[in-house]
Amino acid sequence: MISDFKRVGDMLFLMGLVDASSGNMSSKVKDGVWITKTGRSLFGLRSKDIVKIGLEKDVRWNAASSEAEVHINIYKKIDEAKAVLHAHSPYTVALSLNNSKITPKDHEGRLFLKQVDVLDIKNWDEAKYAIAQYFFESKKHIVVAKGHGVFAISDNLFNALKLISALEFSSKIITLENKV
Repeated sequence: MISDFKRVGDMLFLMGLVDASSGNMSSKVKDGVWITKTGRSLFGLRSKDIVKIGLEKDVRWNAASSEAEVHINIYKKIDEAKAVLHAHSPYTVALSLNNSKITPKDHEGRLFLKQVDVLDIKNWDEAKYAIAQYFFESKKHIVVAKGHGVFAISDNLFNALKLISALEFSSKIITLENKV
């Protein structure tokens, strides 16, 4: 388990999809959820940087990511979700500021992502419900929280990373095209 967290965390950081202390990830197991601790860098993760929590709030949640409730609500609503990944991809976040959707223009982005919605969550306390509800209703596996970052769900952390990385690549292409 730790090797998956470490591999994906290192890739997120090296790809510039998170900074030294942003982003979080989790993986659902039979008896709970492994999630990164609050304030930890995703680069160079160690076993002490991840905590196992239950689906119901208890004292263990104090060490978990500040967005633990978003992760848990996704797992409660989406049975097939086994991994949740959250990044602060800069080109994607920039595009989210003035768009309600991001429509890739590159072949790979159009093929795998088609169109990605941007949720305008005014009150971040509502995010813990709004993001899970979005995934439930849309049946999509990736969404952008306007001005904040990207959330992806999948069957494992690496597949969630592939979605976020594809979206950031497409967002970069859109940004570069707009400058030409």
